[in-house]
Amino acid sequence: MNVGFDRFRVLSRKLLSSYRNGYIGIDTFVATLADGTKKRYERIMKRNRDGDAVVIIPVTAANRFVVTVESRPNTDEGVAWGFPAGMVDEGESFEIAAIRELEEETGYTTKRLFPIENHYQDAGCSGAKIKIFLALDCVRVKEQKLDESERISFDEVTRDELDEIYEDGKMLDANNKLAYLTLCRKESRNEIQYKKAS
Repeated sequence: MNVGFDRFRVLSRKLLSSYRNGYIGIDTFVATLADGTKKRYERIMKRNRDGDAVVIIPVTAANRFVVTVESRPNTDEGVAWGFPAGMVDEGESFEIAAIRELEEETGYTTKRLFPIENHYQDAGCSGAKIKIFLALDCVRVKEQKLDESERISFDEVTRDELDEIYEDGKMLDANNKLAYLTLCRKESRNEIQYKKAS
């Protein structure tokens, strides 16, 4: 099944302008496609980069899920449930970023980290890649270490309580919803084996 795949491939990009002012920026460029057409695009930048990020689904040895509650002023609701997440720092691997964000936002850590899904944040206007990880046997080893702008609390919940958080619409953003749905899909296929609680 091709359906235009080859002719829509991007052959080249030419940067027209770059706007930088604070956290968010925009690059404007012209892309030349394999079929000879040219089109103007805009690309959202974060901290002068694409803004690659990670989402971590932490599970303790007692099979409880660590979830976060975070201030989200850009939403109508103003606050959202989810999982620990954050941007990948410059020169940092996705795996190292996942461990760092997990520890900073919750104080938990793990030695059993598994990638379970990856996607683009919004391929129409961003090159940001998002990787979702499952972290098993998580233990709390330190206090939170939040950025000055972050307001995050966390709690341990059962698997049923996690379902309720999702079904009640308390997860607002696509990354957290996709993390939850990927978890459900992999569980249904028996691709995830949790450690049995003692």
